[in-house]
Amino acid sequence: MIQIRHIRLRSITAENSYGVDVPLSPGLNIIQADNTSGKSTTLMSIIYALGLERAISPKLDVPLPYAMRERIRRDTQSPYEAVLESHVVLELANENGEYLTVRRDITGAANQKLVQTWDCRLNKVDLGLGNQRDFFLYDAGAASREDGFHHRLAKFIGWDLPQVPRFDGDEGLLYIETLFPMFFVEQKRGWSAVQGPLPTYLGIQDLPRRVMEFILDLDAGKVRRRRSELRKEQLILQTRYRELRREVVEGKGTLVRIEGLPNEPTAGFGQDGTVQLSVYYSDEWRSLASVTEEIRSRISAFDESEYAVVDNATNELKAELVEAEERYEDLSSQIQVLRQDFQLADSERQGFSDRIEALETDLLRNQDALKLQKLGSTLGSAATDHTCPTCQQAVKTELLPVVSREAMGLEENIIFIKSQLDLYRAMLGSASDSLDLIKVRYQSLREEIQEQRSKIRSLKRDLLRPTTSPARSELEEIVRLEARLERWQTQQEKVDGVVDGLRAIAREWARARAELKDLGPGDLTASDQSKINAFQNTIQSLLARFRFQSFRASDITLSPDDFRPQVVTEDEDGERVVKDIGFEASASDGIRLKWAYILALTQLSKSFETNHVGFSVFDEPGQQQMRELDLAAFFEASAQSAGTQRQILVTTSEVLERVNAALQGVEATIHSFEGFILKAK
Repeated sequence: MIQIRHIRLRSITAENSYGVDVPLSPGLNIIQADNTSGKSTTLMSIIYALGLERAISPKLDVPLPYAMRERIRRDTQSPYEAVLESHVVLELANENGEYLTVRRDITGAANQKLVQTWDCRLNKVDLGLGNQRDFFLYDAGAASREDGFHHRLAKFIGWDLPQVPRFDGDEGLLYIETLFPMFFVEQKRGWSAVQGPLPTYLGIQDLPRRVMEFILDLDAGKVRRRRSELRKEQLILQTRYRELRREVVEGKGTLVRIEGLPNEPTAGFGQDGTVQLSVYYSDEWRSLASVTEEIRSRISAFDESEYAVVDNATNELKAELVEAEERYEDLSSQIQVLRQDFQLADSERQGFSDRIEALETDLLRNQDALKLQKLGSTLGSAATDHTCPTCQQAVKTELLPVVSREAMGLEENIIFIKSQLDLYRAMLGSASDSLDLIKVRYQSLREEIQEQRSKIRSLKRDLLRPTTSPARSELEEIVRLEARLERWQTQQEKVDGVVDGLRAIAREWARARAELKDLGPGDLTASDQSKINAFQNTIQSLLARFRFQSFRASDITLSPDDFRPQVVTEDEDGERVVKDIGFEASASDGIRLKWAYILALTQLSKSFETNHVGFSVFDEPGQQQMRELDLAAFFEASAQSAGTQRQILVTTSEVLERVNAALQGVEATIHSFEGFILKAK
C-alpha cells in the first residue's frame, strides 16, 4: 500500500513561476476551493504523474487543463502568459517506510514518456540528495521490464500483477490502469458507474471480475487460473498421448493388433496397464508371444532333423502340395468374405457418422427452440397447445387425430438426443475398431496367401528336381518363418519402446486430473466467501448511514459474476428477482452507492488481506446537490474508513463554512484556497 504525502505542480512562463504545494496526511484530506479554480487539476495531477491517462481515456492526452499546458494567468483580470515549462511532482510513501518521489514533465524539457524518480522524500530531492533513476512509460515493457515505470510502481505498492486472458487469445498483465478507477473517482466520468468506469478497450476478458478479484485478493482468480493451467496441461498431455499412440499404431505394421492400449490416457493404464500384440495366425487371433514360441519350435525341429531327399519324400511332398493348394483356396475364400465384411462394416460406420451429424443438428435446433421458449416465444407451439393459431379456439378433438401418448417436451427431447448421441458415438467407435481388426486380418491373410503361393511353387519345383536332391521347399519354409519372426520382433520392439512413454504421459495426466478434481467445481473458497460477505455487509451498512432510499439497504447484494451491486426484489407472484441497480436507483442514490462501494473497499482492507492501493480519491463527491447532512455522513465515514493507515482525498467546491459544519467531530486536514490554486511564486 502507498499514500501520497505531497503534490507539487509547476507551470513556468517567461515572467513567472506558478504552482502549488499540497502536503497531505494520513486520514481524510479535503481540498476546498471555488469552481474552475484548479481543485480537479490538483487531483488529476496524480493521474498524470503516475502515467495513468489510459485509466480514464483510450487517448494519451494530458488530463490537465491549459494552465499546465499552454497559458496561465494570475487572476481573471490579468492577461494570459504562455507556458514554457511545466511538471508534476508526487511524494509517495509505502507501508515499509520507503519513499519515492516522482516527477513527470508536461511541456518543456523532458519527453512525456520519461518519469524521473528519487528514493527519498521531496524535501531531500530539493536539496540535491537521493538516488535518481529514470523510467519510461507507454512503450512495450513499461509494465513488465525493470526500466518500465509501472513495473517500478507496482513493486513499490507491493503488487504482484497477475497474468489474465485477453480477447486476442493471448495472455497479458492486469495493467495498473485497470485498477486505479476503483480508487480514483474523477469528476467528469467517475460518477457514471459504481465500478470504474474501467478501461475495457485494453482488451482484457471479464475485466470487472478480474479487477475486483485482484483488489479483494480472492483465491478465486488463482483457482480459476490453476484450473485453466491444469486443463491446458491435460489437453497437451492428451495430444502427446494421441500422437505417440498414433505413431505406435501406424508403426506396428498391418499384421498385428495392439490389445490393452486405450485410445485416451487413463489412470489405470498409467499405473499397471498391460499391452500385448496379437496376430491372426491359423485362422484365429493369438498372442504374438505364443505364436513366436510355436514358430521357433518349428524352426528348431527343422534344424535338428535331416533335410529330406526328393526321392525319399515324393509322397510327402505330393501330400504337402495338396494341403498347400487346399489352404490357398481356403484363404482366397476367406479374403472374399473379408472384403464383403469390410464393405458392410464401412457402410455401418458411415451410417453411424451420418446419424451423429443429424443428431447434432437436431440438438442445436432443439436448444435454440428452448432458448426462444424461455425468452417468451410462442411460435410453433399452437399445435402442441391444441389451440387454433387463427381463432384461438380449442381444436384438441375436432381437428387433430387422437394420440395415446404426449409428445416429448423440448427439455426431454434434448436429454433424449444427447443420450442418442452418446449411444451412436459408442457404436461408431466400435465400428471403427471392427474395421481396424478386419484390416489386420485381411493383411495377415494376404501375407499367408503369398507364402502359400511361394510354397506351392517350391513344392512343384521339388517334384521336378533330380531324385537325389534335397527338398528345397523345406529350406524356403525355414527362411519364410525366420523372416516372419524378424518382422514381428521388430514390431514388438517398436511398441515396447513407446509404451513406457505412454504410461508416463498417462500418469502425468492422472495427476493433473486428480488436482483438477480437488479444486472442485466452484471458484470461491470459504475465505473468499467470508471476505465477500464482509464487503457486502459493509456496503449495506454505509448505504443505511448515507440514507439510501431507492431500496432497502439490505436488498443490495453483490453479483457473483463481477461483484457489481444488484438489487433483490420480489415480483407480483412473490418470486425472487435480481436486477442490475444501474437504472433502478435515483441519481442521488447512485452517488451514495458509489460512496459506499469505494469506502467499503477501504474499510475491508483494514480487516482482511487485500490489494487496496492505500488511498482513495473523490473529486467533488457532493454531486446531485447532496444535502449537508448526507455530506457530513460521507465525511465522517471517510475519516473512519481511512483511520491513520489509509488515506482519503476529497475535493469540494462547497463553501468553507458548510464544509466545517459537515466536519463537526470529524478529524480531517483541510486545504482551502481562494482564487486560482496555481499562484505565482
